[in-house]
Amino acid sequence: MTQTVKFACPLDCFDACGLLAEVSDRRVVSVKGNPDHPLTQGRICVKGKKLLERLYHPQRLLTPRLKDGLNWKTLSWEAAIEIIARQFESAIRTHGSQSILYYADSGYGGLVKSVDQLFFNRLGGVSSPRGSLCWAAGMAAQRYDLGDVRGHAPHDLTNARCILIWGRNPVATNPHLVPFLKKARQKGATLIVIDPLKTLSARQADIHLQPRPGTDGALALGMIHHLVATGRIDETFINRHTRGFNRFTKSLTDFTPEHAAALTGLNADMISQTAEQYNDQSPASIIIGMGLQRYANGGQTVRCIDALAAVTGNIGRSGGGVNYANRSITRWIDRSGDIASGTPVPRKRTFPLPRMPRFIRTAASPPIAVMMIAKANPLVQMPDTRAMEAALAQVPFKIVIDMFMTDTACAADLVLPCTSILEEEDLVFSSMFSPYLNYASQAVAPPEGMLGEYEFFRRLARRMGLSDYPDIPARTFLENAIQPLTREFGVTLDRLQTAPFKLPDDDIPWSDGNFVTPSGRYEFYSQRAMEDGGQPLPTYRPPLAAPPAYPLRLLTPHHAHSLHSQHFAFRYDRPVAAIHPDDSHRLNLANGQTVRVISPQGQIQATLALDPGVARGILKIDQGWWHQSGSVNRLTNDTLSDMGENAAYFESFCRIEPAPKNQGEEGQ
Repeated sequence: MTQTVKFACPLDCFDACGLLAEVSDRRVVSVKGNPDHPLTQGRICVKGKKLLERLYHPQRLLTPRLKDGLNWKTLSWEAAIEIIARQFESAIRTHGSQSILYYADSGYGGLVKSVDQLFFNRLGGVSSPRGSLCWAAGMAAQRYDLGDVRGHAPHDLTNARCILIWGRNPVATNPHLVPFLKKARQKGATLIVIDPLKTLSARQADIHLQPRPGTDGALALGMIHHLVATGRIDETFINRHTRGFNRFTKSLTDFTPEHAAALTGLNADMISQTAEQYNDQSPASIIIGMGLQRYANGGQTVRCIDALAAVTGNIGRSGGGVNYANRSITRWIDRSGDIASGTPVPRKRTFPLPRMPRFIRTAASPPIAVMMIAKANPLVQMPDTRAMEAALAQVPFKIVIDMFMTDTACAADLVLPCTSILEEEDLVFSSMFSPYLNYASQAVAPPEGMLGEYEFFRRLARRMGLSDYPDIPARTFLENAIQPLTREFGVTLDRLQTAPFKLPDDDIPWSDGNFVTPSGRYEFYSQRAMEDGGQPLPTYRPPLAAPPAYPLRLLTPHHAHSLHSQHFAFRYDRPVAAIHPDDSHRLNLANGQTVRVISPQGQIQATLALDPGVARGILKIDQGWWHQSGSVNRLTNDTLSDMGENAAYFESFCRIEPAPKNQGEEGQ
């Protein structure tokens, strides 16, 4: 007999899709989209379909493994928990709890696995990262401008008459946005894509602007200058709801479209025309991607784009907004479990995540004695792989939790398997695009003897005698986490099983004109930004320049068929390095040729592809490839963004040359 079970996709994606699992004889036989989900409506991407492949893959880890010289031996969960407890206890006894480093990222988007935060809070003040590899610069920028990061409900996009997709490629990375774009265009909206790459989304736009990488802020300021100079501004919104407009416009005196054109490589008339289209075809919506803030000036770029929406009054109105992320539902959920207990969170030792190798190398009071990693693969995803390898080698004992023997797991001393979303009850939500909180039913039981992270940390807390750790079932943990929603809106797990939940009256953020900045207004001038050591006004600073020895800027976007490194595990083909045909001709390189890509950090081999959609001076390689193929982060450096301590991946530079003949993956 076949049973259909509702669940949701836990990938670190914009969409958080509603899915269905078909179960027969206690085994999942298919995964498909849930047609009744109010947002994703039955559509499922390639990555979502691979949840089934990963569930039953023959190389999936099923038991703990301990490194024994050059080999691995399996051991029981009881033995693994005992080893970990002793390692933690020894580190605390010798150096204090901050000698334990815990790093978890976004490899799994469900709520139940965030119990790790609860455990380490109870353990004491450990060392953990701040900032992000992904989006922190843009998040910091919008908090300065608006006070919080909120997005319009996706269906409100259909009310826009002009849409700027700025640095996002929804066809590949946000597919459930695409139907709303199509509906808006059917109603007459103009679609403009701004991206240095001619992506799949750019090919479908009415207009595609290709600024030089890292100059998006200059483009936004040039557009604003033209709008102010021609009187195309919303004075009512500015006077009632903003702070610092006059200071801001004075700073733009010389930022004409001609000046912006010189910086961006675009035509000045095109900059002016785009500004007029955005203002005159109101309401107008801006949708920002992650890529444009992965530069040293990334936060200021987002502040400049926010300012474009503010001067035109496209904030707080239907069909408008600057949609970068959507943390509305997130604010109502306690991911750590500390609301339920009232126990204060201990003070942690923190460091910028993109510079974790530097921190490990220099930490002395105390040094890092034990490191645990979950929901992450830093040996593939962290900037400067060589530095990360050296840092991990320095840590005496390393523990990794994962479904597979990733490159990071292979560098560990103890590896613990973990459960799939299909094997446990959970709640899933996106903080990027989808406004819904989704319930995920358990479709099948985990493999015999398998412990999920929730039960693992529960047993570890018992073994270590953490008396204030709540020894409660996972379902109770989930109920505690949504208590704010229960009290305010009556949301319960039983109710969520019937339908996803979206906050009422939350489709258009800031519609009441009340912002959560110190002034209660939109802040062109941010005192808080200045107090944090930054510029108070949206300001353009040029991106870093390519050094002569490495003349190509390296851009590393997401692959359409993988979420970071999760779906490249069993591929052994080389990554593809795409450049403009003119650059290939200048370097005397041919399409399909095996090349060596070299940066100051390292080198990999790749297959060359000629792509006129890649602007001159750029080399594009999708990120996520494992070491057996050639991890692109062997080429990147650990430059930080101007705010948010974000990884400025796109400030890396390289050169290419023919690969040596009759050699393997040199430098990998």
